[in-house]
Amino acid sequence: MSQASNPFASSEACFNIGPKERQKRLIIGIAGITVGVIAFALMRAAIAPWWANLALLPIFFAGATGVIQWRKKTCVAFARRGVRNLDSGIEAIEDEVERQALNERAARITLESFVFSALATVLAILLSLIG
Repeated sequence: MSQASNPFASSEACFNIGPKERQKRLIIGIAGITVGVIAFALMRAAIAPWWANLALLPIFFAGATGVIQWRKKTCVAFARRGVRNLDSGIEAIEDEVERQALNERAARITLESFVFSALATVLAILLSLIG
């Protein structure tokens, strides 16, 4: 379904996590990115080979996913399951249009997370090669 025919696709009214759930994702996201940066610094200090920086990809991916889910008020796993948790417990999303919109947003979140993590990992590799 295109964004033009799907009123939920870009609407802030369509989300599947409430403030407490969003805060969890922000904390996990910041922690993931922080762990990635610390791991990079430790690898630099240990003079690890450039390819060791590839291990940063999943760490940065987890961190980016948390932050982007926080920002977009959408949990990727909940969207795939067709549920929401607006801080009062998990409940099914009955509206098919809303479910589709959340699935589309979840796919974008995953793509954005991968792009961020890939760029961060490439930057780490480049920095390890020049230093």
